[in-house]
Amino acid sequence: MSARADVRTRIRGLYGLADAEASGGDPVGLGMALLEGGCRLVQLRCKGWEPDEVLRAARALHARCVPLGATLILNDWPELAAAAGADGVHVGQTDADAATARRLVGPNRIVGRSTNDLLQIPAALEGADYLAFGPVWPTDHLSRPKAVQGVERLVRARALVPADVPLVAIGGVTADRLPAIRDAGADAWAVIGAIAGAGARVAATRALLGGDASA
Repeated sequence: MSARADVRTRIRGLYGLADAEASGGDPVGLGMALLEGGCRLVQLRCKGWEPDEVLRAARALHARCVPLGATLILNDWPELAAAAGADGVHVGQTDADAATARRLVGPNRIVGRSTNDLLQIPAALEGADYLAFGPVWPTDHLSRPKAVQGVERLVRARALVPADVPLVAIGGVTADRLPAIRDAGADAWAVIGAIAGAGARVAATRALLGGDASA
């Protein structure tokens, strides 16, 4: 079964972001901590890196994901996803459109999109396998400043996203906010700071699994 065919079971629970900047330049190390903590959905995010650097990091992290059955999503680089062995790609609403990303990654990989505008959800959903919405709470880890949406708008986003399309809450997610995220109907929650900024990243990962540990 392809990653795309299994998207409902793959895009769920903790969606850990192995972010280059937040990790102090070592996203693979952060990704390994996420995996050790039980996270099975990891995005490699290397803003500002050269393509060859991204590819090396993605291949290294992919090698760690495979034996665990973990899903690896590559941020921003659909043209590198296949070469890296990634299960899919995530693009922002102002980046490549889903049709372009799909053409580059092929029919069997996951394409995710993100938006912070309820009115733009229908456009963001076109060709996408899942949608990320936020920031739900304030965050310092977005590439461009965006207005905080709050839980109420996350609920409204869920109503606009078809039931068979996973919804990912992004922005300011912490362990104590997981009940609100789940009550709002989100299938997954993307996390950078609460793990990357923790003194014990493996323990922080476990705290954010929300009972979905698979390790």
